[in-house]
Amino acid sequence: RAIMADPSGDVKKRARDAADSGASVGGSATSRKKIKQETKISSAPWLSKNKKGFMCPYLDTINRKVLDFDMEKICSVSLNNFNVYACLVCGTYFQGRGKGTHAYLHSLEVDHHMFINLGTREIYCLPDNYQVHETSLEDITYNLRPTFKKSNIRRFDKEGEYYHALDGSDYLIGFMGLNNIKNTDWFNVAAHALSHTPMLRDYFLFDKNYAEKVEDVERTNPRCKKALVLKFGEFIRKVWNPRGFKGHVSPHEILQAISRASGKKYGIGIRADPLNFLSWFLNTIHMSLGGTKKKSSSIVTQTFQGQVKVITDTVIKKESRKIGPGQIEIKEQIQSNIMYKKFIYLSLELPASPLFKDNMDTNFIPQVPLFDLLAKFNGITVETLRNGEKRRYQLSRLPRYLIIHYKRFTSNNWFKEKNPTLVNFPLYNLDMAPYVAFPERPSEETLLSSSIKELHEIMAKNKIDKKGCLNRNDLVDKINKHYDALESKRATRYDLICNVCHDGSAKEGVFKAHVFHRGMNQWFEAEDLDIKTNETMAQQVALSECYIQVYELQPPGAKVKAEPNVGNGDAAMKVEASSSGAAEGDVKVKVEETK
Repeated sequence: RAIMADPSGDVKKRARDAADSGASVGGSATSRKKIKQETKISSAPWLSKNKKGFMCPYLDTINRKVLDFDMEKICSVSLNNFNVYACLVCGTYFQGRGKGTHAYLHSLEVDHHMFINLGTREIYCLPDNYQVHETSLEDITYNLRPTFKKSNIRRFDKEGEYYHALDGSDYLIGFMGLNNIKNTDWFNVAAHALSHTPMLRDYFLFDKNYAEKVEDVERTNPRCKKALVLKFGEFIRKVWNPRGFKGHVSPHEILQAISRASGKKYGIGIRADPLNFLSWFLNTIHMSLGGTKKKSSSIVTQTFQGQVKVITDTVIKKESRKIGPGQIEIKEQIQSNIMYKKFIYLSLELPASPLFKDNMDTNFIPQVPLFDLLAKFNGITVETLRNGEKRRYQLSRLPRYLIIHYKRFTSNNWFKEKNPTLVNFPLYNLDMAPYVAFPERPSEETLLSSSIKELHEIMAKNKIDKKGCLNRNDLVDKINKHYDALESKRATRYDLICNVCHDGSAKEGVFKAHVFHRGMNQWFEAEDLDIKTNETMAQQVALSECYIQVYELQPPGAKVKAEPNVGNGDAAMKVEASSSGAAEGDVKVKVEETK
């Protein structure tokens, strides 16, 4: 420590003596340069000539096992969030590094000398206050702010390699457990759904995609939640970090940003609905990235936005006349109004669960195929509104990733109820073609019977080039080729990539997420810190009480995937109280095949 007080005293003394004698320091430019270099090198006896910076003698005091960069970056003493340093020995956050600051005093009181700036990622030794440049500390700076290359991201969905963390746990990249910080399971399942949507994930893994954009939007849009976007990007990078110190991620920092952005509607210790949070979160991210009502104005709309055609039939005139004894003829004049509305998710109504037990004195749990629920969007099923209007729905544009929500919970002023109906849904090849309003293709007979003028009108309407058409047959062939090309580019089949389900009662149940790993062709169940899988996980996914599902659109012309044998089929499940060999209140589940 005596050397560090004035290690370059001899050099400085020689320079002062030369100045007092009126001579040039060193005499020549070469001598002055030599003294300058000597002064720099002599400032610390452990300085390496081959490396830039200091070889600090306290490097061996760093304890990587206590480092946790998931917590909110505020000083543990002053609670300020600027110029914060982390002690690399005990992991505590302190503000400043100058004399009298909390980090400076901490280094003197407990003899901890290594600190890292949480903003700039620069490492300093205190209280001597010099910067340390050491390649062996690169893993610490990487964990503070992980970075990715496109080649790394392409391997995420192909490899299934487990990594060993410093805490002794093994983890799979992207399938890390999330800490439940007092009733935050609603965030954990939503985070799994978003972090495993490849298009959204790849966007937020590169902070260059949104950091500058958020800065620009913040200047003009007061609704911009800059901190929320940046913290969400940091969270995604930590989940997909291949060099983590621990096998789980604590969402403390992103939850604090969510609490501030939502006015404490969502946050730590607050029970919330995953769908309500997901809707608010995606809309906030969309607005903060400069999104508008235009198509593909942000990564959110590019990923999840679709369009539905709403046909509203209104009776504008009603006449009735008597045509016989006890017979009345009613004539209605109906006016149809067509609107196109954009959506981020589709909500499906579940059939009401039975109120009473069946004749076997057991509670019957109904099942319903997903295609019966999707019939709402076939353009034929009519929904009658309270004002007497009749409404029909049909999809006009499919999103890249389809979010489906099942209305499983109902609540009023007194209590909240849960519908236990099971939905039979496919894990692969969900075909949405019957629910999409594609442009109507004219039949071959219509084309052959049309005049040349009518054929020209069809081509103009569909923006088909008439160049090279010499006769009627050439026009018909070009129109058919146009529609054939459109049909070959259509993609209507979806594969399930994430399933959020609810387990337990409406009040005390918990949310879980089932996530599919493409490289391993395997399903994983994520419940807070617990990530597990087994050979029957696909069957468990199919039999779960699904609440939110995320489907990924297959590319055009993709091969039809084989559906796994989930085993539920058309089975009807009955729950009955055990009458023998079990305690009161125990239940049994019977699966009976119905023909």
